[in-house]
Amino acid sequence: MISLSSNYPVLADQKASFKHLIDTHCATYNEWFSMKPVAGGQEDRQIAASWISRNGAAISEESMFMAISGHQAIIVCLLAASLQGTAVAVDEFTYSNFPAIARLLNVQLIACKTDEKGMLPSSLEAATAQHNIRGIYLMPTINNPTGVIMPLERRMELIDIARKNGQVIIDDDAYGFLADNPPANFAQLAPDLGWYIYSLSKPFAPDIKVAFIAAPEKYKDQISTALKLTSSNPSTFFTTLVSAAITNGELEDLLRRKRIEGKRRQTITREVLSGYEVQGHENGFHCWLKLPAGIRSGEFHASLLQAGVEVIPGTAFSAPGVSAGEYIRIAMGAEEDMNRVIQGLEIIKKQLS
Repeated sequence: MISLSSNYPVLADQKASFKHLIDTHCATYNEWFSMKPVAGGQEDRQIAASWISRNGAAISEESMFMAISGHQAIIVCLLAASLQGTAVAVDEFTYSNFPAIARLLNVQLIACKTDEKGMLPSSLEAATAQHNIRGIYLMPTINNPTGVIMPLERRMELIDIARKNGQVIIDDDAYGFLADNPPANFAQLAPDLGWYIYSLSKPFAPDIKVAFIAAPEKYKDQISTALKLTSSNPSTFFTTLVSAAITNGELEDLLRRKRIEGKRRQTITREVLSGYEVQGHENGFHCWLKLPAGIRSGEFHASLLQAGVEVIPGTAFSAPGVSAGEYIRIAMGAEEDMNRVIQGLEIIKKQLS
């Protein structure tokens, strides 16, 4: 089976280039035998704050927290902001696992229309007037699945609406590391209402269980409680490893190389699927393919599985009440060998014709 579904890009030379870092890190095993602060060690939080502040205003270490994954970070944010049992606005096409997390916490998702800049302010205003929306969940920097980057002016428009209506904004930055010059995140732009999540599993490696949370300082106690009840404390093994990779410049170099590889794969994908409507970021490891009229994503997904290719049907990304039956998401990051990706793309093209 050729996997064009999951998206944790690992470069062909990444294992060898990071072996020395892992070997050195294992010498710190004495640090692993004691409980650590629930929010993470002070030095790790300082390094994390500096890392996510590179493209804008500095974020204080007092606003930083360490989680063990992006999913845990999302749950912690929803719990700490008291969003369980409330309504949260999302893009019409949103992260496929967020609806499941929302159901777990009895969060009602309200779909807002989008354009080439992301969520439409007018749609958020209309949804807010109709529903008691308490929060807004976004993937504004290389959206999953569309690849859209929300420009700064659109971010400020949404902040104005959120501030006027007493809403919080959760910025889930799973793919922003692939953008060459991303806009400032919502925690930088609106420290009073902006929450920011930065998971390391895609930028670094799938099994690196660290995610940074930046949040308004007034929620410090609520976040600490949610972290404690969902993980006790972060893993020092992983947080210090990430800090070392940041400090010595190896993570930045890795991201630079992933952007290069992402651009190569995105370019090849568009060439293979020339003639079809393909949307995605220029450095992105995924794209959003619009199917020709008469082809539905569920049926097409099933036919591809029989042909030996796994993708994700567009319906998996649909917010409640939204149809995405005419799309599939293709991920080019799971297969280490690009030749296998090309083989899968050729099968997709054949099935479309």
